[in-house]
Amino acid sequence: MTLVSPHRGFLLERLEGSTGTMSWWSGRLIRMRDQLEDLSDAAESAQELPGVGQAVTAVRKDAGELITAVVSDSEEAGLLARVLQDYSDAFDRHARRANDMVEEIETAHARWSQLYDDAVGAARTAAAITAAAPQLLVDALSSAADEAAADRDLAWRELSELWAEYETYRAGWDTAYDDALAALAGAGSASLSPQERRLLVDLLGADSPAEVLRLWQEHPEAHADLIAAHPDIIGNLDGIPYDARAEANRARLDDLLKTEPPGERRDDLEAILRALLVEGTPRPALISFDPDGSEQVTAAIAHGDLATASDISTLVPGMNGDVHDLQGWGEAARALNRDVGPGSATVVWFGYDTPGLTEEPAMGRAKDGAAALASYLDGLRVLAPDADVNVVAHSYGSTTAALAIGSRADGFGVNTFIAVGSAGFPNADGIAENLTNGQPPRVYATLSEDDAVARIGRGTSFVHSVVPEHLDGVTVFDSDGGVDRDGDSLPAASGHDAFGPGAYLQPGSESFYNVTEIIRTGEPGTQRQGEGSTKGFWDASHWWISDEFEFFDF
Repeated sequence: MTLVSPHRGFLLERLEGSTGTMSWWSGRLIRMRDQLEDLSDAAESAQELPGVGQAVTAVRKDAGELITAVVSDSEEAGLLARVLQDYSDAFDRHARRANDMVEEIETAHARWSQLYDDAVGAARTAAAITAAAPQLLVDALSSAADEAAADRDLAWRELSELWAEYETYRAGWDTAYDDALAALAGAGSASLSPQERRLLVDLLGADSPAEVLRLWQEHPEAHADLIAAHPDIIGNLDGIPYDARAEANRARLDDLLKTEPPGERRDDLEAILRALLVEGTPRPALISFDPDGSEQVTAAIAHGDLATASDISTLVPGMNGDVHDLQGWGEAARALNRDVGPGSATVVWFGYDTPGLTEEPAMGRAKDGAAALASYLDGLRVLAPDADVNVVAHSYGSTTAALAIGSRADGFGVNTFIAVGSAGFPNADGIAENLTNGQPPRVYATLSEDDAVARIGRGTSFVHSVVPEHLDGVTVFDSDGGVDRDGDSLPAASGHDAFGPGAYLQPGSESFYNVTEIIRTGEPGTQRQGEGSTKGFWDASHWWISDEFEFFDF
């Protein structure tokens, strides 16, 4: 049970943060600022070079342009250093002390709860004594009830004092957090009015996507200016309507492409642009876009109208996925919309750093991705409260999605969770229980008999080795060839790929057909090992061990 403070409604939880790391980065930023100032001084000296001629004039011109660029970067580095150090100091003063009280409050609450039950029991026992009982027994039981009530009340006062202290520290940390946001929001916001800057701070400090949406809807007059001044914030803030986010992100992408030099980052930006340049109505929408916030450029593209859709599916990629795959996934997304029917919209969500081969056995990438996916799903449910929400996740993407969806008993409002070629669900406490508790989401899984990669992924990990196909309540469907409702042949998935020939999400395949039927009707469209099904390399008949040896039956 999660405890909540009685007066301010603060959750009793540990606040994450490393003052050492924050201070280290603050120091690095200060050194960067100093180096930029030295570079600016050198450029000013270059402007004063004596002589005439084309070369000297060019040097002076370049020096002037360099000074203009360096001054802005220097000021930004200095601001970030100050904000980060101030926040680090505040974390020590407030958040660290709040964290130190968590266990003490949990213990005090447990003691009060027990004494409360004891007092109730003692009072009931005293009240049950009849008039015929000896007066000595009546007096003893009444005295015991009074003592139990006194112990209960004392425990409550002690608990209340702890809560009051905790709320003081949490409030101090909240204020420091808001101050940091205000400082960052003020930077680069010269074009905004004081009211617009205040709204930006409020949006950044909002506790939920629902609060973000409320603030946004209350101030339509500020939308255009906020998008223009801070497309990086508005384009990625869960709770902001997707049309506004798409407008901000597309403008930012176009602006970056005007100045981005050749290289890997430009290649990524151009890959996103290509995925957006698809004919049709509505055009694909860039609903999240972060070229700088992580190791990879991340993005999410919506195919279909999220504002009016009755079915919204989200495709989550796995190992080695990146924005260069957006086109291939986009084809699968549009085919899914077409096969599910009117009212379907699909998001291709590359919103996290996917793991490479050496990172796949661990959970680091899944934990970061799950936090981002959970926030996205929270925002999606706020913006599309009446839509059925489906998540289709491939490979390590299913590990990430299972961690996100299974972290809450309500599954963030997801109705259907479909895992294809899963690398295994997390072994973390409560995840499998939340996914199979009889409440939404309903979970489905498939594993091709020719998919060695997924099996290796499960077999080489100690932290995401839960086999989804073996969980109670999970509906397993085939991807090894079959026939559709009209008797037409459906190709098998012949490996681990998500899209392309022989892939799980290749339109026309058995796996893809079953995914669309699950979203449409709640049930797979083909029978397990039914007509047309083929035996793959990993079928049990190929091995001398029985099914009880799970390593070979992932």
